[in-house]
Amino acid sequence: MSDPHPLPTSFRKAAAAIGRCVLPATTILVGVLITACSRPATPPPVAPVAVKERVPESPPVAPVEPSTGPVWFTDVTAVSGVDFVHRSGDSPDKPFPSANGSGLGAIDFDLDGRHDLVFVSGVPFPVDELSGHKSARCYRNRGGWRFDDVTEQCGLRYARYGHGVAVGDHDGDGFPDLFLTGYGGDILFHNRGDGTFEPSGPATGLDDGRWSSSAAFVDADGDGLLDLYVCRYGKWTPETNRFCGDKVAGRRLFCSPLTVEPEPDVLRRNNGDGTFSDVTAAAGVDGRPGRALGVIAADIDGDGNVDLYVANDMNPNSLWLGDGKGAFRDSSDMSGTAYDHEGRVKSSMGVDLADTGNRGQIDIMVTDFQGEANLFFAGSPGGIFRDVSDTSGAGSPSLPYVSWGIQFADFDLDGWDDAVIANGHVGDDRHKTGDSALLQQLPLFLRNERGRFREPARDQLGPFFLTKHQGRGVTAVDLDNDGDHDLALNHRDEPASLLRNDRGHPQQEGRTSSVLRLIGTAGNRDSIGAVVTMTAGDQIRTGHVKGGGGYQSSRDQRVLFSLSADGPPPSFSVRWPGGRVTPLPGIDGGGQWLVIEPATPDAAPTVLREAPPR
Repeated sequence: MSDPHPLPTSFRKAAAAIGRCVLPATTILVGVLITACSRPATPPPVAPVAVKERVPESPPVAPVEPSTGPVWFTDVTAVSGVDFVHRSGDSPDKPFPSANGSGLGAIDFDLDGRHDLVFVSGVPFPVDELSGHKSARCYRNRGGWRFDDVTEQCGLRYARYGHGVAVGDHDGDGFPDLFLTGYGGDILFHNRGDGTFEPSGPATGLDDGRWSSSAAFVDADGDGLLDLYVCRYGKWTPETNRFCGDKVAGRRLFCSPLTVEPEPDVLRRNNGDGTFSDVTAAAGVDGRPGRALGVIAADIDGDGNVDLYVANDMNPNSLWLGDGKGAFRDSSDMSGTAYDHEGRVKSSMGVDLADTGNRGQIDIMVTDFQGEANLFFAGSPGGIFRDVSDTSGAGSPSLPYVSWGIQFADFDLDGWDDAVIANGHVGDDRHKTGDSALLQQLPLFLRNERGRFREPARDQLGPFFLTKHQGRGVTAVDLDNDGDHDLALNHRDEPASLLRNDRGHPQQEGRTSSVLRLIGTAGNRDSIGAVVTMTAGDQIRTGHVKGGGGYQSSRDQRVLFSLSADGPPPSFSVRWPGGRVTPLPGIDGGGQWLVIEPATPDAAPTVLREAPPR
């Protein structure tokens, strides 16, 4: 088409048994039938600058439009048992990290077929790990939209300032692990496979005590083991915290990001023995320090190797193209994704990517500050991106907001990926300076109408989208296994939210979905970097298995495609990490499917229909 942009115990043991080996077909059928198996950056100013000085005038929020029909999303938080409340650690001293809030992660940690949720939170400054603060909580999904707080039982003991959650099976044992980032250092929680986590120690090589934000698991060198790309924000301590605002009047605000010296991100190679090594310089990703807040790993240029895109706050964004052997090439400026279309540096925070135009090309959306339109880069076959924020419909609706979390998903199962964005300001006393911007802001939903984004009426979306929040992290995850994406959100200094998707399956007449859960054998077990292509008649759609993404959060890694009940039969293929393409002839309709990568070039993938619990 033309470019539109101008478990039970037996269940767990069977899943883990797949490990990194190839099993005979009979063993697989018995054991894994339902397994979870340009222009330089702006230099820092001489004097401290308050955030207010970078906020341009922005249009008011559009009034709510009347509509009829059922709501898209139902807020089920009150009945779910998820009682998490985020704490930012904000105080009259305005400690900078407390402005950024925290994310969350979707993880089926017990392999019962239902995705559980992990939320992280801040703590008061100075950070004291012996204080008894609990800055991470784990909620086990019991089905039927009921969750149990199992933080203590599963051993998720974390008392640092929490920012980000990354999910990945770092040792390939079949059980997803957790990597938590924040101020004061990072911790890897190894999933023991018995419903508990074991925190990593200094010997792991992951914790150097620096300030981290987002992270992404990524097999950078193609050895089948997941490495870690960790975003570093900058150099800051409570002792060096500057005063920004009006000292005479006693009006203190959060300082501008320009007052925080950026620090380089770090790439840590998985050594395969439970330890990691810093290979940042050797991999070539050490040249762009930028106050990183978001990172996503996927095959962006379509060469079969996993790449990285990094969203930086008031520094140029970064695009690193991987060679599959552990080295990366800086394509930030050449690709057109470092700046907006006028060559300006943005206050970038969250990032996600998808083939929003159904034309076989990745598009990238990056969230930004109030008065700065969110960036939307449309991809092209030559690896060049165009900033079409204005013409795509993605940019102008974001102008009134400070945007953070971003998730692409086909929420209404119409075959086009929509976007949901969490918004909220950075300070609770901006009115003292005459700034009319509100701390709590409305979330933003952009419906994809054949490659162009439009805002549906808010009352059609549901009461949640009529309510203002201090939005930060958001993740798209099918929490009830009904074949569509639901939403979980972590708000700054507020209770979390869970939204059930009632617009997709089963209420959307005439449509269903195929959900593919990929397991790698020749490559990394999570299949991060894989691309699934669905062809139905003259329609071609692609879905990506991504590491990281959004804002300090991790999402459901299953790949979902909507299907028309009366449309042509679909066919599927997978381009696995490394570039090998295999057809999937066994998928003959809707439902959830387990796809196991063949370990040899002449073998076919194993495809099994799953029946995940609701």
